[in-house]
Amino acid sequence: MMRMCFVGIMIGTTALMLTLIITNGFEAVISEKIRGINAPITISSPGRRLHEASIKAALMKDFGNDIAGISGSSIKQVIIDHAETQTMVMVRGITPANEAQVSSLPEKIVRPLPSSPKNVAAHFARLLKPDQLLIGYKLAHNLRLSVGDECTIMIPKPRSKQQVKLVARTVTISGFFNVGLEEYDSNMAFINHETLDAWFNEEGVDQLAIALRSTSQSVQDKLLQQFKKRLPQLSVSPWQEQYPALVASLKLEKYVMFFVLALVTLVACMNMISLLFMQIAYKRRDIAIFKAMGMSSMTIGALFLWMGMIITISASLIGLGLAATAGYLLEHHTRIALPDVYYVSYLPARLDWHIFLVVFITTLLLGLLATWLPLRNLKSLHIVDVLRNS
Repeated sequence: MMRMCFVGIMIGTTALMLTLIITNGFEAVISEKIRGINAPITISSPGRRLHEASIKAALMKDFGNDIAGISGSSIKQVIIDHAETQTMVMVRGITPANEAQVSSLPEKIVRPLPSSPKNVAAHFARLLKPDQLLIGYKLAHNLRLSVGDECTIMIPKPRSKQQVKLVARTVTISGFFNVGLEEYDSNMAFINHETLDAWFNEEGVDQLAIALRSTSQSVQDKLLQQFKKRLPQLSVSPWQEQYPALVASLKLEKYVMFFVLALVTLVACMNMISLLFMQIAYKRRDIAIFKAMGMSSMTIGALFLWMGMIITISASLIGLGLAATAGYLLEHHTRIALPDVYYVSYLPARLDWHIFLVVFITTLLLGLLATWLPLRNLKSLHIVDVLRNS
């Protein structure tokens, strides 16, 4: 029974810990991808264009030491026409020098590759000259486009009210990017902001992306509140608000998996109840003698409590060690491929000492509960009856 209790708690702890390592890996990898292409803070004003220079000057004056970069952008819907195939695409107009300060898009270029890692920013700027389009690699594959090909962009004619009129513009495909997010790789393209403004005869930007020097979430939350006070007439939001469903689903998945596997660990700890009931029944005569000699029920209960806690602690520590070993191998050495339906191409893992502490405390509490329940029978043990019948 002791071996069964030990093995059950060890397996339950290992399963609980390893599952949380993997779910934590999913959350970390997906968040890094999204934060890489989206700045921590975005400023916008629905229905109104923003004057980038004035807002940037005001923010740099008050928060210059905290801001790493500011980049304005505009998003429009256009139709790409190539090889008798038309596709609706979101085109984002950006300034290459500013965009390199707030996102990892320059590092996601897969064709053509820069000549040197030090020339990533300059290479990115060369790919976004006027009338050049940078598109996702999946979009390029669907439209059978290659670097250097020319394609036609169909855009709505400005100020056409009676009917929608399309104007054709010719652009050159300058390169492909691979962000790892379906909405970007299949439905997004980037172009020089001046070209997009000229197409739509507009001035200003739709939103401002702000990159911060600190990566601490608490610092970013504090600056977010300060930006809201500084710009009360504008909408200031973190990157999480752009993907609320995804962020909520990742957190819900982690909590649900923790709860379900904690129940598995509780079932393993239930063996402890059977073990201690059997031990108390088997040691009734010894317990009666100890009580007759003056030993208190609390002291006797402490002996059984130590028995249960030693099994729980040793089994949970070994289980955590096994899960940590498996998590380390998954994080640094082993790559288990996943289908394309996931946001990542391999099974991720991320070790975090906070998770280890939570799992260890949870297992101890479950083991303590399973140990405490049988000990209540010690108070109902009658010394005279036990010694008379022994």
